[in-house]
Amino acid sequence: MVFVIAAVFSLLVLSLFAALEISFLSCNRLKIELDLKQERRYARIIEILLDNSPRFMQSLKIASALFLVVFGASLVIFATPLIERHITDSVLATILIEIFLIVFLALVPANLLPKWISIKNPNIVLERFYWLAYAIYKIISPIGGGVEAQQAVVQKGESDNAPEIEIIQNALNFSEVLLRECMVPRTEIYAISKHASLEEIISLFAESNYSRIPVFEGSIDRIVGYIHSKDLFIGGKEVPELIRPVDYVTEGMNANTLLAMLTKSKRSIAVVLDEYGGTAGIVTLEDLIEEIFGEISDELDKEELSEKRISENEFIFSARKEIKYLNKTYDLNLPESDEYETLGGLITFYHEHIPNEGEILTFDNFSFKILKTASNRVETVSLKVEEE
Repeated sequence: MVFVIAAVFSLLVLSLFAALEISFLSCNRLKIELDLKQERRYARIIEILLDNSPRFMQSLKIASALFLVVFGASLVIFATPLIERHITDSVLATILIEIFLIVFLALVPANLLPKWISIKNPNIVLERFYWLAYAIYKIISPIGGGVEAQQAVVQKGESDNAPEIEIIQNALNFSEVLLRECMVPRTEIYAISKHASLEEIISLFAESNYSRIPVFEGSIDRIVGYIHSKDLFIGGKEVPELIRPVDYVTEGMNANTLLAMLTKSKRSIAVVLDEYGGTAGIVTLEDLIEEIFGEISDELDKEELSEKRISENEFIFSARKEIKYLNKTYDLNLPESDEYETLGGLITFYHEHIPNEGEILTFDNFSFKILKTASNRVETVSLKVEEE
């Protein structure tokens, strides 16, 4: 009876270890970071384990191996007399049956099944069993031989594969991204009136360097469609005939939902509406794809859209560069807010007006010189970070 209990207990522990492993590898790190800001205990523990991922994974594998030995030994001791009494007295047949039982039970109920269940809600598993994960880490990691060397190898591999890792992480977090986080805000939209002439449309395409421009009727709050630059080469069509339809969505919609919608409708642009039905911004397929793969440059992108470091504390940026990207890339610590996404949005938010070319604006230890404006928006900015 003791060996039955030992086998069942070991099997349950192995199942839990498998659930912890897949949950740790597939957890939503954004959710953990948010819980960390709310000072939730489990998030602090998981953050420690994430920072020491190779050591924790090694500890988990060692613990799993130990319990697998206990499970196998207990099953053999318990099952051998039963097999010999009721099935066969052949030693070889008994060994084969026991091997099959060990492999099947260790693979299906103790590995595949818990992983299949846990991968659907990995963060919930970590919230419930973070204490066990931390206990394994603290007990096993000091005796895990060769862990430091392995950690160095793994960290080097992670460094070499950083772009791929970032893409995978972006893909995992994509379902959490809202349109308000990836849209082109209202103040940065290049749009034209439905009643504009063909010459005015061509001029705006040349100025904006975009391949698609929204078309409004009356005001920017009534976008009725968009014009694609390639349609300008189709002769014999009036301007209203060039307008293509757009989808209308809300700021709170998830990016993955819109991606599926645009793919199904075979459209490439959507208008994001605010709570009053006005235009909050626009989102293109390219914006959504860039949330996963990072910024995409094509043959239409201007050179000035790329950033340039002048010196240790001086930069030239396109005003359309995202604040999060600049902070991450240059460690600038520019203030972030839900009210804006880009450098141009930050400038207009803090100074409450559209600055003129050559104007110098300052706040905190940041000094902005407006190098270029167009169509009532900031285009290019020189940023100088003063010593605090």
